[in-house]
Amino acid sequence: MKRIIFLHGVGGSGASMRPLGDQLGLPVDMHAPDGPEAFDMGPGRQWFSVKGVTEANRPARITEALPAFTAIIERFGDTRETLLIGFSQGAIMALHAVAAGLPAAGVLALSGRLAGPVATRAVWPPITLMHGTADPVMPPEIARASDGWLRAAGVDPQFQLFDGLAHAIDDRVLAAIRLTIQAA
Repeated sequence: MKRIIFLHGVGGSGASMRPLGDQLGLPVDMHAPDGPEAFDMGPGRQWFSVKGVTEANRPARITEALPAFTAIIERFGDTRETLLIGFSQGAIMALHAVAAGLPAAGVLALSGRLAGPVATRAVWPPITLMHGTADPVMPPEIARASDGWLRAAGVDPQFQLFDGLAHAIDDRVLAAIRLTIQAA
């Protein structure tokens, strides 16, 4: 792994993810790009609009957003040497990008999810799901479902739940990220 790309949630920005990279302090290139669109419900950026999003239309929105997402990731170099660490919508995009075939060194999905089942593939990068048990934005049940969909598609993801954690990153998650990267 030569680089880490941090991917913000809806309404966030690359700048909002930089402190996470600073706290990790790893000897690799770290990048935190902005999503390609202005957030259409307030300040910040987004990878796709959540205005009027439903379980039925979410997969199409993600599919439509994948080319711009992939172009942003590819501008930093060989994606096979890139670990994607996404929070919330950034995790959604990272998971769906690798499911669509984007080669990556791995994905750490923080408080994220899949929109539904994904196609089986023979080769997947390492995937870790980290989620809070008290997440009101993406309840832990959707993280459990995402774990199951990944397993059905041929992935053996690592899945970690953090007791009492809401839709956030705390010191426990930060420590788990470090351990996951060190074990890679």
